Amino acid sequence: MKVIDFSKFADFSGQPKITQKPLENQKYILPPLALQNEFADFVALVDKSQLAIQKSLEELETLKKSLMQEYFG
Repeated sequence: MKVIDFSKFADFSGQPKITQKPLENQKYILPPLALQNEFADFVALVDKSQLAIQKSLEELETLKKSLMQEYFG
C-alpha cells in the first residue's frame, strides 16, 4: 500500500493547511462505490453491535449490583 505524504502540499504560512490547488492534479484510486457502500454497511453493523454489547454489559452490571445487595445486604 502506498502512503502519500500530504504535508508536501501544505501551506505552512501560519497554520498549516492544504488547499485545493495543489491536490487537483493528483490521481486518486478509489474503490468501486459498491465496495465503499459494503464497507459503510459493515462499519454501521459493527457500531450497532458495539452498542448492543455495551447495553448488555450495563444490564449485567446492574443485575450484579442487585444480586450483591440482595445476598450481602
